[in-house]
Amino acid sequence: MKFSKAEVDAIIEASPRTFVPFNKLVLSEDHQARSATAPVMSLPELAASIKDSGVLQNLVVVQAARGRYEVCAGGRRLAALTLLVQQGDIADNYPVPVLVVPADKALIASLAENCFHVPMHPADEFAAFARLLAQGKSVEDVAAAFGVTPLIVKRRMKLATVSPRLMALYREGGIGLDCLMVLASVDDHQRQEQAWAALPSWNQRPEHLRQLLTRGEIESDADPLARYVTVKAYEKAGGPLRRDLFSDDDRKAYLLDPALLERLAADKLGKRAKQLLAEGWKWVDIRPRFAYDEYVKHGELRKPRRAPTPEEAEALKALDTRIAALHEQMDALVDRDGDGDAGEGVSGASEANDAADEDDASRDRAFLALESEVEGLEEERKARLEALTEWPAAWMALAGCVLHVGADGRAAVKAGLIRPEDRADLAQAITKAAEQKSAAGGGSEGDADPARGSGLPALQSLPSAAGATARPVHSEKLMRRLTAHRVAAIQAELLDRTEVALAALTTHLTLKLLADPLHGAYRLPNLLAISATGNQHELRGAAEDIEASPAAQRIEADRIAWIEHLPKEPDAVFDWMLQQPPQTVQRLLTFLVASTVNGITGTDADRPVNDGLARALGLDMTRWWSATGEAYLQHVSKARVVEVVHTVAGAKAAGPLGALKKDAAVAQAEQLLAGRGWLPDCLRVQPHADAPATGGEEVDANDPARTEAPACA
Repeated sequence: MKFSKAEVDAIIEASPRTFVPFNKLVLSEDHQARSATAPVMSLPELAASIKDSGVLQNLVVVQAARGRYEVCAGGRRLAALTLLVQQGDIADNYPVPVLVVPADKALIASLAENCFHVPMHPADEFAAFARLLAQGKSVEDVAAAFGVTPLIVKRRMKLATVSPRLMALYREGGIGLDCLMVLASVDDHQRQEQAWAALPSWNQRPEHLRQLLTRGEIESDADPLARYVTVKAYEKAGGPLRRDLFSDDDRKAYLLDPALLERLAADKLGKRAKQLLAEGWKWVDIRPRFAYDEYVKHGELRKPRRAPTPEEAEALKALDTRIAALHEQMDALVDRDGDGDAGEGVSGASEANDAADEDDASRDRAFLALESEVEGLEEERKARLEALTEWPAAWMALAGCVLHVGADGRAAVKAGLIRPEDRADLAQAITKAAEQKSAAGGGSEGDADPARGSGLPALQSLPSAAGATARPVHSEKLMRRLTAHRVAAIQAELLDRTEVALAALTTHLTLKLLADPLHGAYRLPNLLAISATGNQHELRGAAEDIEASPAAQRIEADRIAWIEHLPKEPDAVFDWMLQQPPQTVQRLLTFLVASTVNGITGTDADRPVNDGLARALGLDMTRWWSATGEAYLQHVSKARVVEVVHTVAGAKAAGPLGALKKDAAVAQAEQLLAGRGWLPDCLRVQPHADAPATGGEEVDANDPARTEAPACA
């Protein structure tokens, strides 16, 4: 039979309400409509609430024998009362409000309480906590009243401060509680709403939301500088920060002033910097965050290791001997693993297995003990070798170091650096020392390092003495510009050489898939594990004049033509491809391979990465590039302009240029070089003596077929 809510209400209305001593209540086994489930509020929380405010909702009971009452609705309240009695917080005859119903209506009443009860929405709970605190109750009082920790009260209070628009969305189920807690970690309602609006619907994860909200902030437990300075010192200096109440680590904070943090780190590093200068270094730079690019042009010296004294050598030898002996013992234990014979019979086999297990355990313990001893000895050996390396005073007077904060949050030193302006002095000192040593009859013909034995540094990343003061002919920007034109020219040449494109593609795949058998483990689950990237954007970034070049115009014309012939829908491309003649597919593949040619560089390399491809194509850069003022001459020194004209037109033509201003010299040099076909070395194709013939037929540069649109049909 189905009961309506009105019928159930009538039954409850007709039942008397009264108070029954706690010790007269027992849990009914026959009239409970709900089994144990995970409650919204834990039992200690419920008990604390009853202790503070009493039983706010009566229990539903049935009168039983011997003056007792069976509880058919309110089992958790009864359990919470039991807990309070056991703790001595209330007497065992505590008056409990009850609703007494007839036995035949008990199950209906229990069902009604559980079915028609509407639980409080968590948002209402957050607001209720806020109102309690607004009424003057302390966090501790509210926490005690509900049996929770003060931190939980603070968290619920924080949730109550979320933007009303977002809270309304939470009530509607549009935001999960995990994301609401992340939003509550910041106080600014506008920031909260902007972060939620910026979150894509397919990635509404709390981790991604936290990244959006903390952008520009510094995590105290993750950032090396924050760990080095410490949150305490940052706060003492007046640094603003934000703490996340919902973090499991109550010490975690987000620092909001990066400039102050770096200044505090620099101040703290200052003491150590003074010590380094006192040790004899020529200079010390303080960089809270070490930037490699800032010191890429510095030379670097190798820290020397002196020869050990007889006592030190003997100690190292003893360590090596002991470590080798321990390794032999470990190997012997491994060889014995699994050896042993089982006895005959069931009983004998069981005893033998037990003995084998005990022997295995004993062997494992012995192996671990030996391994631990080896690790300790190797650490000692490492420390002894480190003690043999030291910076000589003569070296330190020529070099400096960078003091910075390492990835581990500790002060670190990058030592032995040579500034670019000090390279010439170092080269002269090395040359002078070598000459003095040679005059004294020291050294040998095979001594490749003139600094060896001279008390001067061994070179790790430093140019030779002869080239120490030489400046590069071409700047990095100009090199990128020139090599971009070279790449574009190779791409344009490749458009007509299908056989070279196929060879280049096959070579690329061979090196990717066959050179290293493990490479396939990193392939993505695509139909074909081949990645390709067009570099037209990189070409335009490296050379602003590239779009006006004949090579780039040829490539762009082909690109537009292919786009017009391809299907508009990506899903239709494969079927379209199957319907094309092989020649069309080969032409398209050739264009695509050409679009991926690489080789833009900022340095004047001895052999460009695309040199083999250029040789195979018979690349002639004079067809694609000329040494005009805009393309080259304005970007090099006047001395270089004179040098180029001298090479091409002779000393008589180059002589007057030296007396002219740069712009006038460039204009005259442009006229003298016009039609001469001069190329800088980076645009020339160097012949390879061992290179085999390409196998491709010779192509006439004036053949009209080299400039026609792609054969798409």
